[in-house]
Amino acid sequence: MAKLDIPPVSEFLELIDAGGGKIYACKLAMDMFKLKKEDLWENVIDILTVGEFYERAGGEDSHIIFT
Repeated sequence: MAKLDIPPVSEFLELIDAGGGKIYACKLAMDMFKLKKEDLWENVIDILTVGEFYERAGGEDSHIIFT
């Protein structure tokens, strides 16, 4: 990652947040790894199912980034 000049995930998330992006967690992944919202970075807005994600992610101004 360093050779490609890609920031670490924590920095990448901070850049997205600072730029006005919204960060959500995946409910399936949260359930699989037995995580709770308290375990996540404080700026994660919510935990969404796939259906909820698609409802919010539609439209011209949406950009989807998976990390």
